[in-house]
Amino acid sequence: MLNNWESECYGLIFFALLQKRLWSGATQLIETGHIDIHHILFGCVILDDEINSWKTTKVLKEKLQRLKSAFTERAIRITSCIDDADKKIENTEITAIEGIKKDSKEDQSILKNTEEGEQQQGDNVNHAARLLLNHGYLKDAIITKNNTYVESDTVNNILNEMWYGTEKINRQTIFSLIVLAAVHLFVLPLLMINMEARPLRWFYKKYNLPFLKVIIHMLGFLVLLLAYAYMLLFDYSDYGITYTDCFIIVLIASIFVDEIKQVIIAIIRQKWKSYASDWWNRFDWMVIIGYTSGMILRTGEGSGFRITSKCLLLFAFSLLCIRVLNFCCMTSFLGPKLVIIRKMIKDTVAFMIIMAVIMIWYSVSYYALLYSNSEFTWEQIEHILSNGYWVLFGELNLDGDTLTEPDCTFNRTLYESGVLQRCPDQFGLYLTPYLKAFYGLIAVVLLLNLLIAIYSDTYADVQKNSKFYWSEMQMCFLEEYSIKTVFPVHLQLLALPGIIVAIIAAFMFYLRTSNTNDIKKTKLNHHPMCVRVFLYDTNYDLRLESTEFAEEEGAQEARGNIDIDNFDENTNS
Repeated sequence: MLNNWESECYGLIFFALLQKRLWSGATQLIETGHIDIHHILFGCVILDDEINSWKTTKVLKEKLQRLKSAFTERAIRITSCIDDADKKIENTEITAIEGIKKDSKEDQSILKNTEEGEQQQGDNVNHAARLLLNHGYLKDAIITKNNTYVESDTVNNILNEMWYGTEKINRQTIFSLIVLAAVHLFVLPLLMINMEARPLRWFYKKYNLPFLKVIIHMLGFLVLLLAYAYMLLFDYSDYGITYTDCFIIVLIASIFVDEIKQVIIAIIRQKWKSYASDWWNRFDWMVIIGYTSGMILRTGEGSGFRITSKCLLLFAFSLLCIRVLNFCCMTSFLGPKLVIIRKMIKDTVAFMIIMAVIMIWYSVSYYALLYSNSEFTWEQIEHILSNGYWVLFGELNLDGDTLTEPDCTFNRTLYESGVLQRCPDQFGLYLTPYLKAFYGLIAVVLLLNLLIAIYSDTYADVQKNSKFYWSEMQMCFLEEYSIKTVFPVHLQLLALPGIIVAIIAAFMFYLRTSNTNDIKKTKLNHHPMCVRVFLYDTNYDLRLESTEFAEEEGAQEARGNIDIDNFDENTNS
């Protein structure tokens, strides 16, 4: 088996050959089976740079494109070999367990006391899945924009196995997951007490699926959203706490406990920056702070406290609605649609910068022609700028431009006191229709249609690469919910005693192993069970030697000649 130094050494040699444009040498090195998936994916980036270079001839670009496809296919082939080996091991273990079950009770106790028996009672080690997610190979493919690898059937089947618990999705699978989500309030409290019994062990494995975790978390947020909306519309009281408020307070407190737990987990895993940079975590904290501040101000006396409280509660409700949209990304049907909306918002922000300049030009010119020497007030500025904005939506306000005596007046005292409207200047009445027509031509006809064209291009791009965007979102969900416990956000108060015990156990384990080179740190289930059940799955961050060995075995099995034309040495330079 190659050690890490040898693997990295072969990878660096592979990169050097590609940088020196020794394509045949790089190809021969891959054929030996010593280059792993990570180095192959980034090697494809070097080929992409050469393909996109203006110095590269057309003939060489075509050959390099075929070489990149061959390299990607080799990475897919290695992944497939690893996955096939995992399935063979799983089938062999199942057959062995069934055979032992028929033997004596003494043999069964021996099986349970062995390390292999502990792994067989739990989830089998899926090395292909660990390489894609835990080792970051899927992230590498997304960063390098290797659509062929990301959208391959092999990778999609492995992700489906991790996401749904099965490669092939059918109505029966979806129905069973929905039923499990519906009864989670009755089953999950039992799992807090015992999950080793045979029926409860099956439930634990099902509830540990990331897809089911997302559904149950979404249900908790939806219940909070509905209760929040009911409180704002039908049960809002300025003089006391209602039963609806008590229910919402319990759910918000549960979210607060979950966020505190995530902070502790981020510190333990040394991923604090990743947690702090996640906008969804920021939204959760803003919801908690906004709701808490609103409820505190609601107890104050005076209309100012009540108005501020209502604004803060509505602000928290708006953030909560946006937060729920995140869960809609869990399906391949809705996920890309939200990507389209996100990209369109970015396009709109960039477009509105240009639009704002033109709008200010028109609004100031238009109002200056009609009403010069106006009084400087914020209401007046709002009125001036709103004129150009509403024209974009067809509000031309033609009647207001033709006011005459006695409907209006030139007397400053009268129109400033609000008795009559101010009469527009005659020169302005003559010139502003042409200015409005020119503004409509530029803003409505040209720029808005340009924005529609940009939207169309964004929609077409996302639809074309919908599988790639969905794989990216699925990877984010898998990374987040693979380490989460089976207990959802709305049951965190119920699981709080176990969480406290798990935090203490994790801290004591860290003190015990921080100054020692314990071999068990590289094995599965090296943390106490209460930590893995109530805090987070510590097995996620492990880099198992068996996984690295499985990748080497897969690379050796997939080795062979790459069917690509030989490169002329004269074209390599």
